Formats: sequence, structure tokens, C-alpha cells
Amino acid sequence: MSRVGAARRYDGARTESEKHMLITDIQTVVVDAARAALGTGRRTWLFVEVHTDEGVLGIGEASQSRLDAGVRAAVEEMKPYYVGKDPLGLIEPQRRQWLANPFASRVRYAAVSGIEQALWDIAGKALGQPVHVLLGGAIRERIPLYANLSQATPSRSPDDLATTAAQAVSDGFRAVKIYPFPQPQEVAANRGVALTRDEIVLAEARIRAVRDAIGPDVALHTDWAWTVTPGDAAALADRLLPYDLFWIEEPFATDDPEELAALRRHIRPRLAGGEQLSERLPFRQLFQARALDVVMPDVKWIGGISAFREIAALAAAYDVEVSPHNMSGPVATAACVHLSAVLGNFLALEYGYAGVPWRDELVAGSELVEHGTIPLPTAPGLGIEWDGAAARRHAGE
Repeated sequence: MSRVGAARRYDGARTESEKHMLITDIQTVVVDAARAALGTGRRTWLFVEVHTDEGVLGIGEASQSRLDAGVRAAVEEMKPYYVGKDPLGLIEPQRRQWLANPFASRVRYAAVSGIEQALWDIAGKALGQPVHVLLGGAIRERIPLYANLSQATPSRSPDDLATTAAQAVSDGFRAVKIYPFPQPQEVAANRGVALTRDEIVLAEARIRAVRDAIGPDVALHTDWAWTVTPGDAAALADRLLPYDLFWIEEPFATDDPEELAALRRHIRPRLAGGEQLSERLPFRQLFQARALDVVMPDVKWIGGISAFREIAALAAAYDVEVSPHNMSGPVATAACVHLSAVLGNFLALEYGYAGVPWRDELVAGSELVEHGTIPLPTAPGLGIEWDGAAARRHAGE
């Protein structure tokens, strides 16, 4: 029986007259993705492998950098519901089954996301087509990236940020992102929430140095990392107007629709957010409030490729652009590339610039970054060659 014929069966059953691909196992591997020599602290990538009896392996990513043990336990809990079934009919019914529970947590969403990406990978390989073809067809040949400079510049000094930003531009990136304000882990628990004068001065120095280094024609994204109060945000945005920021991302501790909408009405740069959300309702509330110019769903946390596409379609109804949150490993990046290729309201894809030096080992060099873009994949599935042995050599366990 042809693989196309097999794909038309959706009950996952094996009959006497037909043999269908069956899932035999689901495994997880956690990779220590911190650049330890640069002192960035612990960052992990969590990958999900779905194995089949025909030797077709699907790969997904559920990286948390916080709750790996919980995600792995959730995958183990789900495994019996997948093993022994045809993977080509499981993407939508299993996603709905596991996320319909009103008590589904961020951990559950991440586990479902990793498995769901792997099932798309298997479907594409089985049918001999890239995932973007299965999603309806690409509308762009290259996916523009913006370089997140955080892993390459752990000191976050103005001079180091400027040097790294200039190198990213030299490598072909036409947009870069920095974190000008204190990171949450840098803020003492016993201090007030408002930024100090010294923190504001240092933030402006970082932004000024990077703008001077990249020139006027490269987009400068800023992630405020939930550290600014609603009372301070508008004044800070006004202070930073001379540096022509492309967007302000995640200014507040929560994605409060009213507070974000008030800030959006005041500022000139785009306002971006939504990366921590998983369920559909909070996204809809942000869109209805006209609270964002750019929404940033994360394919690892939202329920996978199908769920991401649903949020992107909802955003399009409100004229909101989509830029996937993607401080991720190469597998989630690949999933985002296929989504970015088919979305009409796609803006740009985040990419961790100059991260761990062995990143390419995990996908056998098949993650291509050329002049600040990733070309449209042509290989079946997610279009990457997963090397599980290499991943286990860098395991963070």
C-alpha cells in the first residue's frame, strides 16, 4: 500500500489487509545549551523523539529551561496513548484530547507541543513533502531572522553589545535584539519594582552603543523582560525615541490587556508580547483590546504547529503581525521556519545569535543561516537531519 493511502486512514489501526506505520516509542533528551564559558547560567533544550516501526523518526522540541523534569514526566504519561498507533492520524485528535482538560498546565502544553512537532515531521517524511507543503504551501522563499544577542554577550556591557551587534550586521542580519533593562534574575526580591536611575542610564547607554554600531538602517528590537512598571513605561519610551526602536517587547510582569493597550496608544515603536501564553483566550483578549502590534507565540509552549497557526489566524483578523518567540534549539527553529513560510502576517523570526558552538551537530549541519535568513527547506518533514547520538553527548542530565 502506498504511503499516501496510509495517510488517509485516521484511526491508527492495523488491519489484516493493510500495514500501517506504528509508533514504537517516545523518548526525550535534555541538552545543556548554556555557553558555560561565558557564564550565561543554565539553559537547556528538551527534544522529543517519536520512533516508528518503519524506521521513520520524528523530532520535536519542548524546551523549557525551567521545568524539564515535569515535561519529561508528562511525555511519559502520554506515551501509552501514542505507542502502537499510526502517527499519521494523531496530530489533531491527540492534541485536542490532552489540552481539552481545564487543568492542563504549561508543562502539559510543552509536552504536547514537542510530540505534535514530531508527528508533523513524521507525516512529511512519510509523504515525501516538507511540512510547509502540508500546511498549504509557502508564500516566501526565505525567512528573515533577527539576531537575539543575549547568549553572545553575557556581560551586557555597552561596548560588548556594540561589538556583537556590529558582527551580526556584518554576518548579514538586518535586525538585532538586546535586553537593555535588568533581567528578572538580576532584580533583588526585597527591592521596589521601579527601576533605579542608574539602571535607566545604563539601559540607555546600551541602546545608544548598539544603535551607533549598527547604523540607522538596521532594526533595533528591545526586550524589556517584564521589568518596567506601567507608570514608568511611557516616559521611558519617550526617552528612547531618538534611537528609533523597532519594537518594545514584554514591558510588564503580566500581559495585561488594558495596561498594554494604554502604552501602545502612547508610544511610536511597535509593542510586542504574548510569548508566555499558551491558551487561546488570553491571546484573544489581547487582540480585542488592541494591546499589541506584534504577537510572539512560542511553538514549544502553545501546543505545537497547529495551535500556533490558529493563533496566527486569530491575530490576522485584528491586523496583528506574528513574530515567533524562538530562543530555541534547531528543532523548534525548523518548526518556526515552516510556519513562517506560510503565514501572511509573519514579520520576522527570532534567532539566538552566536549561541552554543556545537548547535549544528544536533541537526547534522542542516540548519542553514545565510545572510540573516533561512532558506525555505526542501527536504521532507521539518527538513533537518536529527542526530540523536550527538544530542546525547551533550546531555544536560
